[in-house]
Amino acid sequence: MSIINTILNPVVELLPENNRLERIWKLAQVDFKKRYYNDKLGLLWALLNPASKIAIYYFVFSILMEDRRIENFALFLFAGLLLWMAFSECTNKAMGLIKSKKYLIENIQFNQIDLFISATISVFLGLGFNLIAYFFICLIMGLSLTWNVLYLVVILFNVFIICLGASLILATIGIYIKDIKHLWAIGLIAGFWTSGIFFEGELILEKFPAFVFINPFLGIIMNMRSISMYEQAPDFNILVINMIFGIVTFIVGIFVYKKFSHKAIELL
Repeated sequence: MSIINTILNPVVELLPENNRLERIWKLAQVDFKKRYYNDKLGLLWALLNPASKIAIYYFVFSILMEDRRIENFALFLFAGLLLWMAFSECTNKAMGLIKSKKYLIENIQFNQIDLFISATISVFLGLGFNLIAYFFICLIMGLSLTWNVLYLVVILFNVFIICLGASLILATIGIYIKDIKHLWAIGLIAGFWTSGIFFEGELILEKFPAFVFINPFLGIIMNMRSISMYEQAPDFNILVINMIFGIVTFIVGIFVYKKFSHKAIELL
């Protein structure tokens, strides 16, 4: 835990005291620390876990499998998985967030949306370590990282607002419909297999071009691979479509939560 404090405390000290931003960061920090509490290696697991996964994927798909039509398939796979796993974790966590933080909602006056912002930040802290491991192994595998990798900031922001908006919508629905967890599990499976994680997203777009408007992760993962594996700029048309999708999801999420979440405590 001392390693976590060493890394995160300087960031906290830069934040002004007694304000909303500090509270959001504190909640995210505590949530992130819980993952590695009492673990002897602490924060080191945040790097070892994704690194070991990439190594396993490389061994299975690049060594054991003889028919390799996609070069560096382990990295190809992980480029999609790490973004999708962050989205899945955010949305699954959101559906139980109000209940788990009920004690805060009942005893402290604050903007409840801050809980979802901090929860999303917590997931993205983990994603950050995944990305460090991913790009490190990209370099080990001989891939070159160009200035196009800076578009990662835009892609991550896009994923962040999609995660946050979807979390707000699902949490609100979950107040009234408890079975949303099961329905969303089906939705995640459908999204997983239509995001081009195991194959090129272009294969879907060739047959169903309109699908880029339905599943934003199809384009997001394609652009992630472009900037990290292929030394290319992202597809800007897809980038804009994905960003619009994210902004709309975020706005709808804010509206739905503010409009319908007022009965949260009574229904819990």
